[in-house]
Amino acid sequence: MASDDKEEMLKQMAENRGYTLEMHRIMAEVDIEWVGKYNQFIEATYTGQRTLDRKTKELLQVAVEAALRADVDQIQAHIRVALQEGATPTEVLEALQCVIMPMGALAYRRGLQAWSAETGIGLEK
Repeated sequence: MASDDKEEMLKQMAENRGYTLEMHRIMAEVDIEWVGKYNQFIEATYTGQRTLDRKTKELLQVAVEAALRADVDQIQAHIRVALQEGATPTEVLEALQCVIMPMGALAYRRGLQAWSAETGIGLEK
């Protein structure tokens, strides 16, 4: 595909998402046809207007990506869009704080289950 087509695809991605990442540029370079289909999926599940507004979707993205330990630049991109969509810095911080307990507790629970299974302690009913 021509370089102009790739640049146009990346421009559209930036307009729809509010950002582009290195992975978007790589994908556009190596498989532009797939990127078109990927963009349709993103429109259907994320950037397209349905029930949730974009601010709420971005706060969810921030929380989930932080919980999954995404790259900092990817989380920052969603924070930037959340702020542009009307979220306050405090709302973004609260979204991040929401993942402290479940992610910490889930990691602890999994570790405790492994410990209990390995040691046999705490399995008595």
